[in-house]
Amino acid sequence: MSSSTGNVNGSGATQAYYQNLNAKRGVSKHGASGSAAAVVADQYTAGAKAEGKTGGVGYSKEAALQKAQSMADAHYASMRGMVESLIGGTSGPQGQAFWATAANSNGGGVNINDFQVSDETRAKAQELVADDGYFGVRKTTDRIMEFARALAGSGASDATINNLRKGVQAGFDAVSKMYGGFDKLPQVSKDTYDSIMKEFDSWTSGTKLDS
Repeated sequence: MSSSTGNVNGSGATQAYYQNLNAKRGVSKHGASGSAAAVVADQYTAGAKAEGKTGGVGYSKEAALQKAQSMADAHYASMRGMVESLIGGTSGPQGQAFWATAANSNGGGVNINDFQVSDETRAKAQELVADDGYFGVRKTTDRIMEFARALAGSGASDATINNLRKGVQAGFDAVSKMYGGFDKLPQVSKDTYDSIMKEFDSWTSGTKLDS
């Protein structure tokens, strides 16, 4: 089955909807967190001072900040890419939004968003996006959060966690633009976004730190 989903510019209203959704959670979507980098930079500097006591060579504050910012940027980009791949399928096989669109088609070879959906494909798609399916809300949320926790490592600061959250939001933002805005995404993808944000809220509050 071949597929192509064209880039569609969403209206001002749909983009405002998505921005408002994030604003309600008090989280910016703009780039990697400078505060996350600053936290790590302080850790590098503290380590450098400890090394200095034993004759070791430490990082300067400026070098530590640069190194920390590079790490924060890399984590942000990794989270964004992970979400784009799983939700939009932009770097490989089709993702959740594609299969959800196929699952909601009428079948019979109907052309939907520039790809053909046969009855067989529609049945497969419905299985994939079901509650217990590979692209269902729960399993997709679990994969994205497992990846985030692996990047963060143990004892991650709130700044580091929020930086990863921004990467997730940027990924959803990129996918939503292909569909004409966040409100145009299939419901399962919107529900997955809400599920992931709840997981980040719990993680930040310290109520669910275990991976």
